[in-house]
Amino acid sequence: MDSGDQLVPRESAVYREFVRLYRVARRIRPTSVDRWNGALYATSRGVWGSASPTTGAIRLSAQHVLPYLTGRTSHTHPGEQAEALATVLHEATHTGMNLKAQSEPNAVYSEHSAGLTEGVAELRVMADFDAFADLAGYQELVLPRPQYPGAHAASDRLLDQAAGLNVNRKALLNRLIAGPAVMHFDALADGVVRNRLWDVVPHHPTHQHTVRAALIQPMIHLAWPKLPDHSAPLGARIADEIRSDLNAKVDEIRRHYRLGGAGPFGDDLRVRGIAEVRAEPAQVDTLRFLSAQAPATGAVAQRPRLGQGARRTGAGSGPVVRAPTASRPPGLET
Repeated sequence: MDSGDQLVPRESAVYREFVRLYRVARRIRPTSVDRWNGALYATSRGVWGSASPTTGAIRLSAQHVLPYLTGRTSHTHPGEQAEALATVLHEATHTGMNLKAQSEPNAVYSEHSAGLTEGVAELRVMADFDAFADLAGYQELVLPRPQYPGAHAASDRLLDQAAGLNVNRKALLNRLIAGPAVMHFDALADGVVRNRLWDVVPHHPTHQHTVRAALIQPMIHLAWPKLPDHSAPLGARIADEIRSDLNAKVDEIRRHYRLGGAGPFGDDLRVRGIAEVRAEPAQVDTLRFLSAQAPATGAVAQRPRLGQGARRTGAGSGPVVRAPTASRPPGLET
């Protein structure tokens, strides 16, 4: 925390209301971990809220969030209150999610995962907001727009690409929400395998792992680190680019096994490791997002610099006038 943050007293009414809301959020979609350490800070920085991956502390905007956690529906500021509740739900998603995955070769430790994780958190907000508001006693609030529209749109379409009859969208979203965050791409790749390649790929751990590693490659688009800052149409366009390359990879895998290919598909990835090639996402501009992908074999080794899990002001549309912030998307520091 910094000088712009003030610890909210645990005996205060707003702290008690946050705890109540936090418990409701966890009850709606339980996960195996709870990383919140019980500390709540009021922040004057340009964020709706954030959750520290290292300490587990949560901070919420002293201007845009905390004043609207009143325990009942506001009829004078319903838009602001909806944004405040969405922020609580967003940050509860971060603290209920595992982050790391020790010794997992398909883990993606980079800001690509950070961008996807923000999209996952916003997907959860959009899916659960109405139930959350009703159970918490804030009825008749209108669902706000995603604060990370680009990441939300790309994650939404990528989830559709991975879901199917064997593993449906709801099951995949639950898996993504539980984490680990660095395994989000692997979880989506597993969905593709189970829904589109289960009759082709041998059900052996080596084959399954190397095929998932190969499917992760087209998903790691260079746009992911900056998608939270961009529009829904751009996010949708990135997802369409991923779809084209992902379909091509699925076809390649099918040909390999149906033509009796020797050994697991993509076995070279297992030998070299998915984290061998590094990308420099911070240097990629928006125009290159429309056609560029990270190098194959996983542009995943470079650990992100930030780790706040922030839901920022200025990222979306809504009733509150927001000033843009210079802060970058959160990462997955360990």
